[in-house]
Amino acid sequence: MKSRRLLAALLTVSLTTSVVLVGCGKKANEKPTESDNKETSEVKMDKEQYLNVLLQAEPRTLDPSKSTDGYSSEVLTNVMESLTRLQADENGKGTIVSGAAEKWEQSEDGLTWTFHIRDMKWSDGQPVTAEQFVYSIKRTLNPETASQYAFLLYPIKNAEAYNGIKAKAEDVGVKAVDEKTLEFTLERPCSYFLDLTYFKVMEPQRQDIIEKNGDKYGTEADTMVFCGPFTIKEWVHNNKVELVKNPEYWDAENVKLEKATMKIIKEANSRMNELYNGSLDLGEVNKPEWIEKLDKTEKFNVKRYFEGGTTYTFFNQNTKYFKNAKIRKAFIIARDREGTVKTLYKGIGEPATAFCTPAVKIDGVDYRDRVNYSPVDDLKKDNPDPKALFIEGLKELGLDPDPSKHTIKMIQSGTSATNKEFAEFEQQNYKNVLGVNIEPDYCEWAVFQSRTDEGDYEAAGQTWVGDYNDPSTFFDIWLSNAGINNTGWKSEKYDEIVKKANGTKDPEEKAKLFKEAEKILIYEEAVINPGIYRYYNTYLRNYVKNYSKAAFGSIDLKNTYTDGRE
Repeated sequence: MKSRRLLAALLTVSLTTSVVLVGCGKKANEKPTESDNKETSEVKMDKEQYLNVLLQAEPRTLDPSKSTDGYSSEVLTNVMESLTRLQADENGKGTIVSGAAEKWEQSEDGLTWTFHIRDMKWSDGQPVTAEQFVYSIKRTLNPETASQYAFLLYPIKNAEAYNGIKAKAEDVGVKAVDEKTLEFTLERPCSYFLDLTYFKVMEPQRQDIIEKNGDKYGTEADTMVFCGPFTIKEWVHNNKVELVKNPEYWDAENVKLEKATMKIIKEANSRMNELYNGSLDLGEVNKPEWIEKLDKTEKFNVKRYFEGGTTYTFFNQNTKYFKNAKIRKAFIIARDREGTVKTLYKGIGEPATAFCTPAVKIDGVDYRDRVNYSPVDDLKKDNPDPKALFIEGLKELGLDPDPSKHTIKMIQSGTSATNKEFAEFEQQNYKNVLGVNIEPDYCEWAVFQSRTDEGDYEAAGQTWVGDYNDPSTFFDIWLSNAGINNTGWKSEKYDEIVKKANGTKDPEEKAKLFKEAEKILIYEEAVINPGIYRYYNTYLRNYVKNYSKAAFGSIDLKNTYTDGRE
């Protein structure tokens, strides 16, 4: 979704199958799926086509190489065009459809992927070329860019080596065969490689525009050009991002909205009031009083399905308390997941006793069903008294064994009433169970990102939403060389297991290896503290048609339109 698709746990956020499969079951060499949402001129639509949607926080940057949050992904999905797009059905199930690439092939050995770029233009009329994809990918991998998402491209031959200053840019396995043909060579067959192609790391970039704007690229609308369904007309920071239809877009005839305003609204009650009075056309709802109030209007359709994300707390292992594994484990055991679901999420979610969400599949079968494993439950069985474990940890550190003498700061990614409600719940939870004092440290999302990146925190809470439907999206982020692992923890054993899992074709072996990795991550090393598996609970005005948001994707307004707006 850090997309770091990292989103604050207090806010609503956001690659499938084997080597021979594409998306939801198409063979890799079959003609790519065209959008099922294309509408003909006979479709009844409102004369004025516009939409007001929610963007819950200010994007840190819209530079595809440097963007790490889900808020920027919500914007980029609609103003840029990756090699493919992800289209959702009514239940949030995503299907890969053609984007900038009109077709593609995979070699029999699974090592070479060839994408054929369609005739399309940027918003300034310049052609989109294969070389612009090459430039984008190598820019993301360039160590000087310091992209936290470079690791997603490591399946490409020598990508990891280049990012780690062990190879040259020309050694990376991506090239423009000609102006419209893009070829990838992989390190090894990668079961989820095609699913990477709809993500922002596969969006083209213009070298001339980036060099012209320097560090300002992606921080203002006028520093960018666009090749997606929309362009950014106006970006009023901390207020709105206004999109307008892109007349240069290759599929402009099927883009019905003339304008889409992404309104940045941080306070939950303000969001709900705007949804209720019609200032917002859609939004996530989880408070019972608002669900009841909105349901009574009979003016909304509701979409509920797994988000593809898990809330969690991560510990800075370079700090006074959390360098001790017993203290980290005590926090995992003490966490009140059932109470969190009931009190804070009002039943719209499930307690997370592991990290990888139930929405993730391996070869069409839920990963959680394959492994039948809960590291949190195992920790609880082995340590029925988390307070005693916490005290043991204090003693090992040579600290006062009285938990009440200690205060731990937990950084919160927002300052809204909702953030405070969540923080106070956790504060009371750990005080009751462990006897320790928790001091919430509130800051805005951009500051939260900077502080956690720099290691200026003790513990922090957020959500990881998978970037694609494969367990690797949940386990790769904890590799020693992953740019978004800010815990201070590294494990060669973990790295080896995850890389081996990513390279195996056998579904059962892959599940077994990821199970081992999850055991290390939570049961043995207590790197993270899972919270809940989240649901989307989206309320859409009845007149909103063809809305698309897949469990492992962002809001895609390409084919959305309205019919019946009063």
